[in-house]
Amino acid sequence: MEKILNSKSLIEMLENSIERYPQRIIQSYRKDNSIVKVTYKEFFEKVKRVSSALRKLGVKKGTKVLLISDNRYEWLISDIALLFIGAVDVPRSSSSPESELNFIAKHSDSEFSIIEDEKLYEPIKDIIRKENVIVFNQSQNFINFSELLKDDGSEFKRETIDGEDLATIIYTSGTTGNPKGVMLSHKNFMHNVSTITPLIKFKTFGREQDVALSILPVWHIFERTFEYVCIAGGAKIFYSNVKNFSRDLIEIRPTIMSAVPRIWEHIYRKIIDRMKSEKLFKKTLFYIFLKIREKHLYSYRVLTKRDTQLYEEGYKKRFLKIITSLFIFPLLLVPSFLAYFIFEPIRDNLGGRLRGAFTGGGMIPKYIDNFFNTVGITLLNAYGMTEASPGISSRRFDYNFLFTAGIPFDRTQISLRDENGKIVKKGKKGIIYVKGEQVMKGYYKNEEETKKVLTKDGWLNTGDIGFLTKNNNLIILGRAKDTIVLLGGENVEPDRIEEKLEENEFISHAVVVGDDEKDLAALIFIEEEKLKNLISELKLDIKDLKDTVENIKVKEFFKNFVEENVNRSKNFHPFESIKNFTIIPEKLQIGKEITETLKKRRKLIIEKYRSRVEEMYRKRR
Repeated sequence: MEKILNSKSLIEMLENSIERYPQRIIQSYRKDNSIVKVTYKEFFEKVKRVSSALRKLGVKKGTKVLLISDNRYEWLISDIALLFIGAVDVPRSSSSPESELNFIAKHSDSEFSIIEDEKLYEPIKDIIRKENVIVFNQSQNFINFSELLKDDGSEFKRETIDGEDLATIIYTSGTTGNPKGVMLSHKNFMHNVSTITPLIKFKTFGREQDVALSILPVWHIFERTFEYVCIAGGAKIFYSNVKNFSRDLIEIRPTIMSAVPRIWEHIYRKIIDRMKSEKLFKKTLFYIFLKIREKHLYSYRVLTKRDTQLYEEGYKKRFLKIITSLFIFPLLLVPSFLAYFIFEPIRDNLGGRLRGAFTGGGMIPKYIDNFFNTVGITLLNAYGMTEASPGISSRRFDYNFLFTAGIPFDRTQISLRDENGKIVKKGKKGIIYVKGEQVMKGYYKNEEETKKVLTKDGWLNTGDIGFLTKNNNLIILGRAKDTIVLLGGENVEPDRIEEKLEENEFISHAVVVGDDEKDLAALIFIEEEKLKNLISELKLDIKDLKDTVENIKVKEFFKNFVEENVNRSKNFHPFESIKNFTIIPEKLQIGKEITETLKKRRKLIIEKYRSRVEEMYRKRR
């Protein structure tokens, strides 16, 4: 294992893993009505053939290759094959807006493209030549990926790769509307691989093998790095999808997985909805035992000093907690033990042998975190960003403080600073800065944006606000920048959605919300004069302006506008759809909610109308 973790590049890591686990299964996936299994050795043979074929097509060290596809086993083969050449892949989702794919293809200087389906060639046809396009699905017009797998491998060779060599350019949303290309090197990735792999405690000896269930899109940095970690740990990666996810949990019985908060919320909702349909006695028993075990586990955490303390506690308060816990712990020991077995069906629905799940892309809501901990599922919340490959901090199996983002990974420094860059005292909130080998090289062809987030001495300004507890656990409080991070881990820049909404003549201002929620919603502000104009336009007989916002025709008017201009628009991702909105018949004031330069003070507005925001999401829960 030490040899694998000390690898200088991803291809050296793969070679060392194949040497150690040649006959273990590396990939597994459904095909028709059967499950296909690929060993580490067989995987490497596929990589050699694809790499050789790509060389023959003209791909060489430094060549940029656009990789537009969602999760599938061919993705990882293509990625590794390109790494052996020393080429740089530029990944993106197949559901990305056409304008975005066009920009990325052009800005990244991509010369080749590997795409999931031939229809994805349309947005890049004026940039990448047709003969330089490979398609995963069968195609009559392009090179089929299956043809690459038939190559004789004669042109395969291991390019000399240094840790500083570029491995990928991953585009992440920018505040100006154009995505920014995060340049990540082999060294960046290997920092995460070498520090995260030991934490998962993989079964690297004997015939027993860890099974990782892959449900997140592999083009996303979180899942991609997780799969590299699985390769280093000798695990089997099983590729699932939304359709088969519940079935695969039960049949594949994963031992580890990566996930985002939305997945856990979905599972939680299914459990609660099922419980609501049960008879009163069974339902009451469930909630009683849930509360008993929750109290018992909390008392255990207090007694072992593993309870999360957001702020420094006084001696008296701490003493009272300990005394109370000394009483509760033995009192609830037997019923708590019984509750663990009562919750066994829940664990069985997740396969029955899930040791733990690394969860990223946003903080887990406290009620979700607490619920799964109580029923016996270990969630290890992690924090990171694309610019850090992505790992910055994480909870651990043996150091798992609920409601936190854990402690920094090895060889990672975290600094909390105020808006002027001055370091704040421990326990005080500040903007999170990170320094380590995982920090990106910079944004591709964008020195101006690079200078905004990278200091001269190598510190990365994450733009997130947080603080460190007395146990050095990181608490994420919010975001200094306007980026919205949904429960699914998707990053949303609200500015351009708001600009589109504000194109409506009756909307004075729009504020998009959705941090740590599963989808977006919007606050729509309409001034009195515009409200009168709308009433006239729709020919409504309304005397009191306040009644307008609840009028069915008014709601239908704005709903149709949102659907046509945002939700069904090709210029926005599916996850950028507005699922709910509320109309507020008020004017935002300059000097208060609006700056003198007419910029919205988003955080102030959201806080002021917090009850409206919560009401929108409460209706959907």
